[in-house]
This record gives sequence, C-alpha cells and structure tokens, in this order.
Amino acid sequence: MTDNIFHWFKEKYPVFLNISMILLFVDVMADPTNLIFHVKYVLFGLVFMIWLFGNYAKKLILTKKQWLILLFIAFFMPFYELSAGLINSMLHNIPVGRPVYFNSFFFFAILLITLSEKMALTKMFNYSSLVIVLITLGLYLILIFNTRMFGEMYKYFVMDKQVVVYALRDYGKTTLLMIFYKTSPLLVFPLSWYLYRILIEKRRKALFVNILLLVLTALTLYFSGTRANLVSLVLIVAFYFGYFLFKKSKIWFVWALALAVLVALFMLPSVAGLLFSKQEASNAIKFGYLSSYANYFDHHLLSLLFGQGIGGTFYASGLHRFVDVSELTYIELIRIWGIPISVIFFGILMAPLFTEIRPGKITHLFIAYLAYLFIAGTNPLLLSSTGMLVLVYVFTNTFLPVSGVHA
Repeated sequence: MTDNIFHWFKEKYPVFLNISMILLFVDVMADPTNLIFHVKYVLFGLVFMIWLFGNYAKKLILTKKQWLILLFIAFFMPFYELSAGLINSMLHNIPVGRPVYFNSFFFFAILLITLSEKMALTKMFNYSSLVIVLITLGLYLILIFNTRMFGEMYKYFVMDKQVVVYALRDYGKTTLLMIFYKTSPLLVFPLSWYLYRILIEKRRKALFVNILLLVLTALTLYFSGTRANLVSLVLIVAFYFGYFLFKKSKIWFVWALALAVLVALFMLPSVAGLLFSKQEASNAIKFGYLSSYANYFDHHLLSLLFGQGIGGTFYASGLHRFVDVSELTYIELIRIWGIPISVIFFGILMAPLFTEIRPGKITHLFIAYLAYLFIAGTNPLLLSSTGMLVLVYVFTNTFLPVSGVHA
C-alpha cells in the first residue's frame, strides 16, 4: 500500500510542485502583507516539502556561481542583518526592533528548486500576476458603481490588510483616483511579455485575449497612480512601438522618434516640476528621507561599512518620526547592510541584465526587469518576500534560458 502511494506521488510529483508554486506566486501577489489569507509561509513550506519528497535521493547539480548567489542572498544576507542588529543592540544598550526584511530573503531559496527542476516560470509568473489586475480593476469598478462601499473597502484593504493605498493625485490639470496595490509594480513583467508576443513575435494565436490582457494590465498600471509605475508604463510601450516601427519602416521610425523628442521637450518642464517639486507631498517625504539619511550617516559612520542591522531605525524628517523602513530602497540597503554587502548585492541584481546584453538579443524579461529595478528605487517591494520571488523568476530564466524566457 505504501509503495503504491509512493509510486503514485512520484508520477504526480511535477503536477503537485507546479500547483504549489502557482499558489505561492498568486498568494504573495494578492496578499503581500500576509494579512488576508495568512498562508504565505505555509505555501513556502509546502513547496519545499513536495520538492524534498520527490528529490530526497537525487544529487543537486548547480554551478558554483549559482550556489554562491543562492547562499549569499538566501542565507548570508538575513543572518548578517540579524548579527549586525544584535551587536548594535548590545553596543548601544537598546532593544532589538522589528525583524524587518529578515524573513523575506529566505524566499530566494526557492531558486534551488526552480533550477534543480528546470522549471519554466514565464507563463506561471505572468499569468499569476493577473490577480493584481483583477483585484485593482475590481476595486475601481466597485468604487465607481457603489460609492457607499468605499468606507468598508478602505477599512479592510487599507487599514486592516495594508495592501492598498487610495488617493487623489493631481497630474497637471488632471485629478486621478489612485488605487495602488502594493504589488502593482510587478505588472511591468506581463506588460512587457504581452507587447513582446504581439509586436515582436507577432503571434496570432489567441491574439484577442493577449490584446485584452495587455490593455487591462496597462490600465491597472495607469490607475495605480504612482509616477514610477506611470513612467515605466510609458517607456515600455514607447520602446516596443519604436522597435516595431524600426523593423517595419526605418523612415516611419525616424519620424516617430522626432515626434517623440518634440513631445518630450515640450513636456519636460512640467514633468521635471512634477518629479522634483518639494511642495508635492510624496516628493516632500522622499526629500526628507534623503536629508535624514545624510544626517544619520554623518553621525553613524560605521553604519556605512557594517550597516545598522535588524531592528534599526532612523529619524525621517519628512514623516517627523522614527521609521525602520523607507521607500528609498538602494540607500536603505546601505543603512541595513553597509556599503560592501550592498555593492555585492547590487552587482548580483545587475547580473541578469549583463547576461542578456552579452548575446546581443534583448528579450521581454530584460525590459521588464530594468523597469522593475527603476521602480524598486523608490519602493520597498524589492526587499520583501514578493521581491525575492521576482528575483527567483528572473534568475531562473537567466540561468536556464531554455526554460521558457521566450515562451
């Protein structure tokens, strides 16, 4: 009986592993704070349990480079953060604060599974991200057609679950209702994928569905309202249409490029004012972070080398209080881990881009990942469990190009 069950599991093992991986992707995209379903860590454990049952007798074959990246991010970085935080706590006789970022980096260990199983993640990741589209546009439609529910939705999604930000944001003379879902920056990946399939690969199979999903993804990024999302949306669409015109007609490409330059020059003053105005509320907070970081490092020079570690806080003048998380991710890396480790980590982040540039063929993943790293500069998503799974997706397709980067 036991042998039959074991044999049955061995046959169905790939199905179980793929289903559990899809559920994990969907959960971290729909519930980044783990306050809605409360199953993020359960699914993480389930993925590893299924993989271990199916591979307990197999030898792991990873390259030295893959092992170094995996161990550095998934194990060294969180435990270094913990060690630095404990030392800082003992030296300054202060209690250790929240374990911010600590649990997130363990999710990068999923790379061990995706590489050993040679998993094709492109469709899995991009289709899973559509849950963000469904939730965001669903909330938008409910607000339009049933405004009485706004209070209940605000309490549930903003205050209780902390996954949504509602706001009215002015873009020149236009006022936009913003529904920013915390994982919406991930939509640059399906946006780039659908544009690549439609304009570059010119796939005619399921063309209507692909166009519909592309439009819905673009609308979700637009309604998210954040400048980084909007800039990424415009630049990704402009890149693909420019590339499409370049392949179609060099003359039309030159005309389109000239028109784009004229529009950019005309809009540059207003866009620059919008992005760098210290009077705008979001900008005021970010500029406040910059001055606060400068003040912090000026008084804590050793943090530049060794980092502040887990539980560390600093005074954010823009918010007028002490915080342990900021939106300026790349400076935040230095505050927590110090310059040496941050430089190594940033170098690892850039590796997939150089890997794609080397053969001279830029794919949809390159464009999306570049946009994601741009958005991550002013969004703490990169250092979350969701951000770690994005890195798993990117590095899996970097190390296993046959696994479906172009799928």
